[in-house]
Amino acid sequence: MSLTLLFTALIFFIIGRSILLRWRASRLDAAEFRQLDPAVQLAILKERLLEMPSERNLQNIEEFAKNKGYRIDLDSYRLLVQEQMHLSKEKEAMALDNLLYEKQTEWIDSITPIEFSLAKEAKEKGEVDDFVEWSLEGVLRLYSDKKIESALSELEPFYPKAKTLLEQYLSLKILRDDSAPTDSVLEELKAKKQAWVEAVRELN
Repeated sequence: MSLTLLFTALIFFIIGRSILLRWRASRLDAAEFRQLDPAVQLAILKERLLEMPSERNLQNIEEFAKNKGYRIDLDSYRLLVQEQMHLSKEKEAMALDNLLYEKQTEWIDSITPIEFSLAKEAKEKGEVDDFVEWSLEGVLRLYSDKKIESALSELEPFYPKAKTLLEQYLSLKILRDDSAPTDSVLEELKAKKQAWVEAVRELN
């Protein structure tokens, strides 16, 4: 696995709710799963699918989407899974793996985290603080660079600190992309990423 993939995985592995995100939901009707907040349910299903692409995990997301009124193109993700199965035969497998992972994270992020819907509702009510807080929670539910960067850029007019958070994230990307996948680099990335996540959660 390349440094890009490991870095992206680290984003979510070290988030405060990572215990929930690492919880393995095998059935949507499991009592433990049904008791969770819908936003957390969706985060778990997306995390599970990205970590382990399978028909069962796709069907879990499909069932959740139907219950919540989402429209999801599952066939497009199935094509990505097929592409992944053939990847090892290619000479430039690592570079292609990065490109494929970007496609997968962008597909995952096309299912908008529920936190952004809550942020929109707060904004419409004029509750700016709640809008900012829900938006930042949504940022921590995103996977793709494009979505994270876009969300922070859009938040900046309402929350100036978003500019700093975006700059910090871009610096992390540079470190990721320009570094070799060594243990020391991964430890440095993990530490810097943890600091960034904590900065996102600090509203002051």
